[in-house]
Formats: sequence, C-alpha cells, structure tokens
Amino acid sequence: MADPLLDPLNATTLKTIYPDAVEDLLFLDAPFLAYIRGSKAFRPFTGGVMDQNVFLYRSLLGGRYTPGTNFNLVKQQTVGATQFTPRYYQTTIVQYKETLQVINKGPAAVFKLVDIDMQNAIQTISAMVAVDLGLDGQKGARSGEAINGWTEAINPGDVPSWDGNLYTTYGDQARNGAISNKLNGNVYWCGNSDGTTAPITYTALIEMYMQGTRGRETPNLGVMNKAVMAYVLEKIQPQQRFEQVQDPYFGQRAFKLQDANMLVDEYFPSKRFGQNDPILGNWLTGDITYVAPATFTAQAVNFPTSNCTLKASEVIAFFNMRKWLFKVSDDPEYGFGWSGFVPAQDNTRVAGQVKAALNLECLAPWANVQGYGIGG
Repeated sequence: MADPLLDPLNATTLKTIYPDAVEDLLFLDAPFLAYIRGSKAFRPFTGGVMDQNVFLYRSLLGGRYTPGTNFNLVKQQTVGATQFTPRYYQTTIVQYKETLQVINKGPAAVFKLVDIDMQNAIQTISAMVAVDLGLDGQKGARSGEAINGWTEAINPGDVPSWDGNLYTTYGDQARNGAISNKLNGNVYWCGNSDGTTAPITYTALIEMYMQGTRGRETPNLGVMNKAVMAYVLEKIQPQQRFEQVQDPYFGQRAFKLQDANMLVDEYFPSKRFGQNDPILGNWLTGDITYVAPATFTAQAVNFPTSNCTLKASEVIAFFNMRKWLFKVSDDPEYGFGWSGFVPAQDNTRVAGQVKAALNLECLAPWANVQGYGIGG
C-alpha cells in the first residue's frame, strides 16, 4: 500500500461523476418480447396444473349420396389439444445491510445501489426470457424447465429448426400422426441445395410470408437479427419495395412487408451477432448435420434432398401475433414481482429474487414461419 495513501490533490478535491446516470453496456433490445407483452398475446395464468389449448383438426364424415344410401355413422374424433406447464425463472439480488443502511445513503450516494440492482434484476430476467423465447423447452436439460419457445412451435417435425433439432411433438401432442400436419409450423431453407448459405432475396421473403398466410390470416410481425436486416436493406430496400412505418409496440422504425412490420431483435439467433452468455443463454447459430427425410411435409420448404451439413448462419421469422399466448402468473410475486429482502441467519447479508412463472403457447403453428441459411 502506498504511503501516504493519497497525494494532496486527491485528498483535498472532490470527485465528479458525470453524467448522472448509469450507462447500460450489457442489455439489448428485444421487440418480439415487447410484442408479446404489449399485445393481446399477453394473458394471465390464473392457476391449475397446466394450460390447455383446444384445436380442430379433422372434418366430419359426409359427401354426396343418393336416396336410400346408408350413411357412415362412424364417430370421428375431430378435436385435439396441446398442454403447457408454467416454467419458472428468477434472478437474485444480494447486498449487505451495512452497504444499504450505513454507506450508500444520503447525499453521498450519487446512485442508490438497490435501485441499480432492481433495474438490473428486471433487465436480467427479461433478457433470459427473450433469449429462451427463441429456443425450446423439451430437449435435454431444458425439458420441463425452459419456455416452450417459437423454435419448437414453428417446426413441421421432419426438418430441423435453426437449432438443428426436430420437434416431432408440440404441447405434448404428436405431429404428423393422427392429427396429420395440422399442428405443423413452417421452416424455409434460405440457403443453397448443398447446405451452404445464400443471399437473402425478395422471392424468399415473399414466399415465407405467403407460407404463413391463410385467407385473411397473415403474419403481422417479421423479426430478424441485425445481419439479415442489413442484407435486406443493402440488396432490396434500394428498390423501394417497402413502406417505412413507426412500430406501435416497440417504437422502432420498421419497414413493412405486406401486413408485417419488419424489426430487428438483438436476441434473435445469429452467427454474426449471437452470443453464448453463461447467464442469459446461447443464441449463436452453428452447423447442422442434416438427414434428408424420405418424404417432405408441405411445411418443409426448399430443403436439400440429400444429406449434408446445413449452415444455419442468419435467421428470420414471420409471426402471426394473433396466434400466440404469453401466459404469465397473476400472482404478484411470480408475475415478474419482487420477493423482498430476506436476511441471512448468521451475518448481515440480505437477498431477494425477482421471479416469473410463465410460458409461450402457439395456437396455430401453421400461421408462422422461420427461415435460416441466410449468408448475405
């Protein structure tokens, strides 16, 4: 230790902290999370073992007949259901009573540490949820713990999602069996037939959009990482095909493709901009060992017909936000609420949690599309 500890200048002059704000160098923007929290997708979970969504997947028997013909009186099962359990998230604030009650107080406390911690806790748990929205809740260690994210919802069961996984079930219901393809989402391969990446094209954007369109139901939100947005603006935007709009939920300037506002989500899967964060999770894309199915569902679009390595690279998705539910517990503590500080028994440390019990549910996977393999 230096002796004396401080020189005359530092001993007699106050420090200046400017600006009077804590700059956030950690957290990113997540418009998909903003949409599902700010739109009609946000719904309270009011209790129960699980949440169930009922769907119609088969027509009744019938057809032309001549008088006197016997009707087929076999009773058809026409209704199925998906089911989802709440998934739990928390982030913990740890402090010492001396810090809060003796030192970080009064005029000397330029920033209240507990306020910074609370802001950090809300941002942390929101970021964890934002990342997990683009992952899954049924594979490996994630099974039964993580949110059932859009990666598993928007999958047809025969070709992989951007993470390399096949999701042959959704909401505990098997796909491509008794219910045929009625619970299938759309996956569009944007790359080349040998598994390498390809530049984004206007054709690919329109085909993805139309794949999620049925009658009056159209995607109303397009989400991509920064790389895809840059590629679109560089290659397509100069042609003036798109209208510029102010997004109503996120406030960001967006371009409009048909009925869909197209936005950048910085927690969206990406080779160039993704991260593997030890707390928030991994949203980096990689290579996929691809085994071509013998036959393709209608929802598996443009995929190679031979086995190869798929370069997932950059990802885009079209969402019909009318077909999603973001269920969050209505309990004050488990709805992104604060538990309060609890003191330790043998020291002055105090700890508390911000907690959430929630899940993401898709009512109609067919109305949504994910695309990957974009390389320029």
